[in-house]
Formats: sequence, C-alpha cells, structure tokens
Amino acid sequence: MDIFKSPTRPTSQTNASLQNYVDYTPRRIQTSSFTFDKEPNPEDVPNSITYAKQRRSNFYHRLALEADENFNENLDYMDSPAVRRTFSINEQVVNIEEKQSAHAHQSKLPTLTQRTNWTTKDFLVGHNLGTGKFGTVYIAREKRSGQVVALKMLKKQELEEAGVVPFLKREIEIQGHLNHPNITRLYGYFHNEENIYLVLEYAGDSDLYTCLASFKRFTEAETVNYIIEIADALAYMHKLGVFHRDIKLENTDFGWAVYDPKPRRNTFCGTLDYLPPEMIKNQTHNESVDSWALGILCYELLVGKPPFEKEKTCTAEDLEKTYERIIQAKIEFPDDISVNARNFISKLLQKEPLFRMKLSDIESDPWIRSFHSEGLM
Repeated sequence: MDIFKSPTRPTSQTNASLQNYVDYTPRRIQTSSFTFDKEPNPEDVPNSITYAKQRRSNFYHRLALEADENFNENLDYMDSPAVRRTFSINEQVVNIEEKQSAHAHQSKLPTLTQRTNWTTKDFLVGHNLGTGKFGTVYIAREKRSGQVVALKMLKKQELEEAGVVPFLKREIEIQGHLNHPNITRLYGYFHNEENIYLVLEYAGDSDLYTCLASFKRFTEAETVNYIIEIADALAYMHKLGVFHRDIKLENTDFGWAVYDPKPRRNTFCGTLDYLPPEMIKNQTHNESVDSWALGILCYELLVGKPPFEKEKTCTAEDLEKTYERIIQAKIEFPDDISVNARNFISKLLQKEPLFRMKLSDIESDPWIRSFHSEGLM
C-alpha cells in the first residue's frame, strides 16, 4: 500500500494556521453572488479558502465580461471564450451529449499508470460542469476512444500560492488506485506549463447538492438508497486504509483523503457543516470521521439542511456557536422524520467516535432494512 502514502508537508504548511484547511464558505451562497467591487469583510469571511473562492470567481467573471464584448451574461461565465483560453481548451463549447449516442459502446480508458501523456488536443471540451476551491470541471470527449469524461482543470499558480500541491499529488495517488462502482474513477492526468488536467469518469451534470436545491428534501426511501451506495464505497476505502475526510453532498473529489492504515490524524480539515467534534476539540481522528459525515449527509437529505446550521452569516461569534453545537451533538428533528430514521442518524452522530455505528452494521439497521432487503456489503 505504499502507493497511498501521504507526501511530507513542507515547513511552510506545517506552521500554517489549521483554520486555513477548513472551508467556511456558506454552502447555500453561490460564489457568483458575491459582491464584485469590494474585498470581503474579514469578520464575515474567516479564512483563506473562502477568500480564494471569492477571488477566483471574481477573476473569471471579470475576464469573461472584459475580454468578450459579445458574451451573454445569462450564460455560465466559465464557458466564455476568454476563460476557456486560459485553460488551453477549444474556445467554442462543443455539444458533447449530442454526439454521445454514436459512441454507445465505448471502451474503458487506460488507467492512471498507463496513460499520462495526453494533451488538450486529445479532447473535445463541452460546457462547464462546475467549479471548486481550485478546480474547474468540463464535460469532454477523448477523441481517440470517443469516451465521454469529466476534465478537471487546475491552474498551477493557484495551487502553488495556496500551498496545496502536496494534497493534489496525494489526491491523484489515492483516486487513481481506487476501483469501485460508487467511486468516480480517475483515468489519468497530464499537464502543460500553466495547467494540470485530471481525466475523470463522467457521472452526469448534477450532484446531490444541486438535486437537493431543486427538490428541497428527499424521501426516506430515496435517502436510504444513497446512504447504501455511499456507505459501500466508504467501507471499500476503509478496508484499504483510506478515509475521505470531506464527505458532503456536492463533493466528488479526494482532496482531503488520506491513506493511514493505523489512523491517528490531527489535521483540522473539511467543511464547517460536516466537521466532527474531535476535530474541533483538536483531538486525533480516524476513519470514523466519515461515519459522522454520513450522518450529517443523511440528515441533510431528509431535512434539507445540515443539523447544526443556524445562522446565515459566519462571524467569529457565529462560528463559536456552531462549534459548540457540534461538540454537544444535540440533534433536533422535524416531526415528520420517522423514529427509525432518527435512530439511524443518532447512531452515526455520536460525539464519541468509538460509539458511532460501524459501516459494517449499516445493512442490519432497522431503518435501512425497512427500505432495502438486500445486503449492503
């Protein structure tokens, strides 16, 4: 399992503020809604990840408006010709889905170790699928095989300035060697002078977060199906000594994943809504942080928001209150959530990691069994 070993953090990261590794950005405020004509208020935006997201959004939005006089403001600015030029991809959006039927029986792309010598000329790039802290993802087709993929693009300068290059290397190592039907495959990667490109399995234009925004809440039967699939993938990872550390509705990457066969980690990382008590209390943590996150995700699917979210702002005082609610792990449920669902979530959201339900016990839980008679593992 040496392939999964974490890179050694450089001195500059070892001494960095741990809060810089937690994303405090309000998840229900899109980056495009930030004000473009002023810097964020430090009292409202507590760390560098949030600043980076806003600056990144502002930069590409301005680039689209200033460089492309005919750009339609109603379109995704990440699809403007000027922005696409910065990633060295075709300036005009290609309709990938229209041609997909002609390649119904596509062969699988080579694995990570077999192919790292692609260039952007090997891909027809379609519309933007989304953006994250550092990455921008587009749908694309690999010309040689006709395979539809998700092409994740990262600017080297942004990664270097944020000091996250070692984490990207670890992400590539881990995801490139995972092979599970419920985990997005990493087929390979390549780079040029300015950008790094990850060639990923295409899993559709939407994610659970976007679906939840549309449907507001999921039924218990629908939620159980998602929980079963995610738990199965997590169990597979944990058997390999890998834990994710940033499970949430909108996440498909492995930026905070770590390989640790004897897990005793202490990095304060992830997303505010999903932070477990042991991280907030600066205690060591292990793979049970994924069980906690699964409980948060389950609650969010059923209720429409995470259990410890109260305020819409994120001042230092609000942050302390959120921390305290997480540490206490006192959960309030709407009246229409069934007793079995409440019990299931409560078993995962135990403030003491040792008392959290094991992934191997999920298949036998009464709530899971009531909707799904087949074995989970």
